[in-house]
Amino acid sequence: MSLQTLIQSFPWSRYSKKLLAKIDKPRCVGFFTKEQSAERTMRLIEGKEGKLTDGNAVIFYWLVDPDDGIIVDSKFQAYGQSALIGAAEVACELVIGKNYDQAKRISVELLDKQVRDRQDEPAFPKETSPHLNIILSAIENAAEKCLDIPLSSGYVAPPAPLDIGEILEGGYPGWDELSLTQKVSLIEGVLDRDVRPYIELDAGGVEVLDLVNDWEVQIAYKGSCTSCFSATGTTLSYIQQVLRAKLHPNLHVVPDLSTFHQ
Repeated sequence: MSLQTLIQSFPWSRYSKKLLAKIDKPRCVGFFTKEQSAERTMRLIEGKEGKLTDGNAVIFYWLVDPDDGIIVDSKFQAYGQSALIGAAEVACELVIGKNYDQAKRISVELLDKQVRDRQDEPAFPKETSPHLNIILSAIENAAEKCLDIPLSSGYVAPPAPLDIGEILEGGYPGWDELSLTQKVSLIEGVLDRDVRPYIELDAGGVEVLDLVNDWEVQIAYKGSCTSCFSATGTTLSYIQQVLRAKLHPNLHVVPDLSTFHQ
């Protein structure tokens, strides 16, 4: 990674509006002291990446519950390009309420999705990839300092995204005229963009089995989802809500519970 790559500027016109808002008025800038963490009976964790001499550096400060590894609060200090600051702000918001194992599963794609204006338009220009990787490395460095903290068995519930994003009024254009293969392909695309990245934070997955009578989407859970209570509750509700918003309001999601473990 060259120094020029890290210090080059990026035109604001290529950032999403949501990302611009994060950069303009970040809420998570700052740090925690040992005294503050002691007052809240939390462990203070720091994750660093980058160098000031290279023009880009970030430090995350987490307050982690020593009983279950949940990140209850997060702040950051950053020096560098606006893309780094925006990504750090998004990362702080995203990790709060997650445990450290979930946090280290965060991807560039997930960071980007949080601040997209439209689902098909990236929030960060592709040139910002090195800065986003700095953020992920700092998160991983912080998570590695938490490995001695036990994780609650209940953490497997996958996190829900902040919002559904763009809603297509009346459904996907021409949905009724599409072939079965085309409809399943669109369903897979929505799951790839709006569902799977969140479920994968908990090492889970979801597979489309079939589309019956044009409206019944049959799915199967994989990984940790097969033993998670939310797989038949909030997660299932969210999957159906997203598919109805993005494709057609009449879609109904039915999980195959034959592989579900209690």
